[in-house]
Amino acid sequence: MNGDLMVLNGAEPFPERVRQVCAAWLRAGRDGDLLVTDKAFFTVYCWSHNHGIRDPAGPEYDPELAEYVTASYEALGGRAGWNAMLCQRTLCRVCGDRYLLENLGVCTGCMAYTCYRCGPHAHCTGELV
Repeated sequence: MNGDLMVLNGAEPFPERVRQVCAAWLRAGRDGDLLVTDKAFFTVYCWSHNHGIRDPAGPEYDPELAEYVTASYEALGGRAGWNAMLCQRTLCRVCGDRYLLENLGVCTGCMAYTCYRCGPHAHCTGELV
C-alpha cells in the first residue's frame, strides 16, 4: 500500500493513520513510495503544523514525523511544489464554491476540502486543518 492510500483510508483516526504511514516508511528504509502527495500531503502537512511538529522544544515534537513530512515536502518539489499546490482550485464539499487550495481546510475525518465559512462538519469527528 502506498502512503496516500494509508492516509486517505478513514478506517483509523487520523493521528493513527499518520503514525502508521510514518512507521511503515521508516521500516521500509525510507521508501519514497510511502511518502504522501496531493490531498494526503496537504492534510498531513497542515495537521502536523497544528500538532507541534515545528517546535523541537514542544512536548508533541516527533523528529521522525518531522523527517517524514520534510521528505514528502521535498518529493513534492519543495517550496515551488507547495506553492503550485496552493494555487490549484478545488471545491468546498459543503457549499460547492470554488477556492484556491490555500483558502481551504481539509477534514481529517472524511478528508473533504472545506472552506472556513462552512467550518467543521457536525456529522464528522475529524478536525478541520
